[in-house]
Amino acid sequence: MEKSVQKNRVNWIMGALLLSMFLSSLDQTIVTTALPTIVEKLGGLDLISWVFTIYMLASTAVMPIVGKLSDMYGRKRFYLTGLLLFLGGSALCGAASTMEQLIIFRGIQGIGAGFLMPITFTLIFGLMPQDKAGRFQALFMSVFALSSVIGPTLGSFITTHLNWRWNFYINLPLGIVSFIILSMALFEQKNEEKKHIDYLGSILLVVSTISILLALKMGGVDYGWLSWQILGLFTIGVISIISFFVTEMKVKEPILPLGLFKNRVIASSSLVTFIQGVVMFGSLLYIPIFVQGGLGGNVSDAGNAVTPMMFSVMIGASISSFTMTKLSWRINMLASMLITGVGLFFMTNMPLDANKWIVRLDMVVIGAGIGILMPIAQTAVTVSAAERYQGIATSTVTFFRAIGGVFGTAIMAALVNRHMETAIQSGAPKLGVPAEKLEMFTNPQVLLRAGGQIPEQVLTMLKNALGDSIHLGFWFLVGAAVIGFLSACFAGSSRFDPVAYKKKQAAKQQTVEMPN
Repeated sequence: MEKSVQKNRVNWIMGALLLSMFLSSLDQTIVTTALPTIVEKLGGLDLISWVFTIYMLASTAVMPIVGKLSDMYGRKRFYLTGLLLFLGGSALCGAASTMEQLIIFRGIQGIGAGFLMPITFTLIFGLMPQDKAGRFQALFMSVFALSSVIGPTLGSFITTHLNWRWNFYINLPLGIVSFIILSMALFEQKNEEKKHIDYLGSILLVVSTISILLALKMGGVDYGWLSWQILGLFTIGVISIISFFVTEMKVKEPILPLGLFKNRVIASSSLVTFIQGVVMFGSLLYIPIFVQGGLGGNVSDAGNAVTPMMFSVMIGASISSFTMTKLSWRINMLASMLITGVGLFFMTNMPLDANKWIVRLDMVVIGAGIGILMPIAQTAVTVSAAERYQGIATSTVTFFRAIGGVFGTAIMAALVNRHMETAIQSGAPKLGVPAEKLEMFTNPQVLLRAGGQIPEQVLTMLKNALGDSIHLGFWFLVGAAVIGFLSACFAGSSRFDPVAYKKKQAAKQQTVEMPN
C-alpha cells in the first residue's frame, strides 16, 4: 500500500512538472502570431523585438544561479518561487496597457522560466527510479519540442477567437494546478549546513551574460558591429567574465564551481551542447527564410518546413533514452553531431528549385540529430556531477544551449547579410539598377515582405543572392557541427549505468525525498 501511495505521488509530481515545463516553453512561441495584434492595440512597433529578447535574457541569466542555490537550499522552494514569478508575470502581461509594460512583465516571466527549466531535470533524477530517468528526460525534451510546434498555431487561434491577452492568461489556471500539486506532493529534507553565498560571482555572471547576449542580439541589427554601443557591451562582458573567473577561484562556495569542468564528460557535454544551440537555432531561423524567400513559398510553407524538424527532435530524444544505457556518452554524442552535420551539409547544396518535401525531409535528419543529444547531454552531466553540484551542473546544459543559440544566430545573420550585400553590389549594376536602391534587401526579412513590389528580373537576382547567402550560413553550421563532433571525442567511454548510479545515490543523503 505504501509503495502504491508513493508511486501515485511521484506520478502527480511528474505530471505537474511536465505541465510547468510545457507552459514555460510554450511562452517562447505562442506570442509570435499575436504580435501584430498586440502592436495594433498597444503601439510600440519599434520595441517589438524586445518582447522576445527580454524573456531570453532574463531566463538565461538566472539559470546557473538558481541551479546553484537549489543545490544549497533545496529544489522545492526555488521551483515554487519560479512558478509564482512566471504566473505573476503572465497575469501582468495580460493586463499590460503599453508596450513598455509588456516588456517589463515579460522579463518577470523570463526570470520565472529561468527558475523552472534547470531544476526540473534535477528533480527527475531525484524522484524517478534510475532505469526510467532517461525516458523521462526524453519525455520532457519532447514536451519542449512539441511546444515549439503548436505555439504559433495556438497563439493564432487564441488571438483570432478570444483576445490576445489570453495568450498570457492561459498560463494561470494550468499553472495554479501545477503549483498546488507540487506544494502538496513534493517533499524534501532540510539541510542545516551553514551556507556561503557567492554574491559577487552571481552579479558578475549576470552582468557578463546580459552584456554579451545583448551585444550578439543587437549587433548588425540595431547598431553596427563596430559601433561604440556594441563594442562597449562586449568590453563590459569580457571584463565581467574575467572578473567572474578570478572570483570563482577564490571564494569558498562558488556560484559556478569551475572544478566541474575538470570532468571530461561534463566539459565535453557542455561544449557539444553549446554547438547544439548554434545549429538548432540557426536552422530554425533560416530554413523558413530559405523556403519563403528562396523557394518562393508562403508563410504557411515556411512554418511547415520547421514542423518536421521539431517532431523529429522528439523521435531522436526517444531513441537516445534507450541508447544511453547501451552505448557510451561519446558514441551517442558523435552520432548526434554526425547526423546533424549530414543534414546541414545537404542544406549547403539545396537548389532553389528543390521540392519543399526535400527540405522537410532534410529537416527531419537535422532534428533527429539534435534530439539524440538532448537527453544524452542532460543525463551525462547530471550523473557525472557530485550530488551537491547536480543543480548547477544540470542548469549549465540549458544555459550553454541558450548561449549557443544566440551566438549561432548572430554569426549566421552577419554572414548571410554580408554576403547579400556583396551579391547585390555585384548583381545590381548588371541589371541597370543602382546598388544603393537595393541596400535595404541585404536584410532577408525586408525581401520577404516586399517580394510582390520588385521587378521580376531584380527579384530573381535577389532570390539567387539570398539562396547563396543562406548556403554560406549553413556552411558555418556545418563547421560548427564538425567542432561538436571533435568535442564529443573527448567524452570518454563511460555510459549511463542505472544500477551503479542508484548504489551511488543510496550511499548519500538526499536533498529531495526519494521514493522506495
